[in-house]
Amino acid sequence: MLLPRTEHLPARPEWDCLVCDGTWPCSNAREELATQYARFPANLAIYMASTMYEAVEDLTATGAPTPADLYERFLAWVA
Repeated sequence: MLLPRTEHLPARPEWDCLVCDGTWPCSNAREELATQYARFPANLAIYMASTMYEAVEDLTATGAPTPADLYERFLAWVA
């Protein structure tokens, strides 16, 4: 599996971008990841699904409900 290379990484446990402070994956991270995984789209889907589950753990660790937008943030854009 390709290891993602981008400066636009998540700041955990909030899951905001370290560079642009938007929700991660930000548009820059999405673009860079899509380019890197262009030949291996299934691997991108696997990577993003695993990061989504990490985000669920972090974002609900304090008892907060699971954010409703996680699928859209992490997987809906993966082609």
